[in-house]
Amino acid sequence: MKIASFHKLLPFLSLVLSLTWTGCQEDTRDSPTRGKLVMISSEDIYPAIDSEVKEFESLYEKVHITHLQSTTRDAVVQLLNDSVKIITSPRPLNDEEKGVIKKYKLEVDTFKIAYDAALVLVNDKNSLTRITVDELREIMLGKLTAWRELGETKVGGKIVVALGGPNSGMYEYVLQRVTGLQPFANVVYPCSTTTHAISFIAEHSNAIGFVSQGWVSETPAKTRILAIGDPAFRRDSTSTTLEYFPPLQAHVYRDYYPLRRTLYIFSKDAGTGVGVGFTAFVTGAQGQKLFLKNGLVPATMPVRLIQLQSQ
Repeated sequence: MKIASFHKLLPFLSLVLSLTWTGCQEDTRDSPTRGKLVMISSEDIYPAIDSEVKEFESLYEKVHITHLQSTTRDAVVQLLNDSVKIITSPRPLNDEEKGVIKKYKLEVDTFKIAYDAALVLVNDKNSLTRITVDELREIMLGKLTAWRELGETKVGGKIVVALGGPNSGMYEYVLQRVTGLQPFANVVYPCSTTTHAISFIAEHSNAIGFVSQGWVSETPAKTRILAIGDPAFRRDSTSTTLEYFPPLQAHVYRDYYPLRRTLYIFSKDAGTGVGVGFTAFVTGAQGQKLFLKNGLVPATMPVRLIQLQSQ
């Protein structure tokens, strides 16, 4: 009887032991705060996004993110080809990319995460302190070719523009915002990275260039950041004075600074893993405060403006 009773209990005991053993094992399934993620950021905004990555990893010790950088164009291609699930970009998807998504019935989620200023830098030997969007357009189209045509700048020679290649986010932004998709004249010195562009401007007194605010915590050595004016912009309908704005966060937030860019996260088939957690962090209070600390402007959280001195 005892033996028979014991054998009747075996299936039940096996089940209990199985459940107990399983419960003791560490759960290795990915979650928003546990697991691995490979993501790509556009090179010209990489430092600002990398700060977010490092902060997220410091909060969740079981998260590991491999954060790569590439051109904006390549990052989008990698996303649509399923090479990565998450990318960050300084521009929205263009018509060609939207066409691919529609043709292949892909689902890409878009999250606006911050606002960035496209800074205009000149060499510090150049006494110029401000420039208009129209003058930038004339430079890019080859209609203004020498610094003397812009007035007293204390530098001579032909104007040379330091800018990333055609697949970079900044190149695409300048093409759309400054020249209205009109092709650039032969004025661009192609730079492989933002660091390359900054160093070129610092070394050449006749250079001007465009770089992201996310790369510049303070004015780079031997360069000057210009204030920008847009003849088409007026703070109110009665204003007749052309105003120039430096890339202060308050001016970027109010959209007074003419060269403002919007930064995005794009995700595809991110599931419920680290990609979802990172996106929630970046768009949440902690991630938005970190953008503010790093010189950008939050896009999903209210911003408290302090009184500015007149510019």
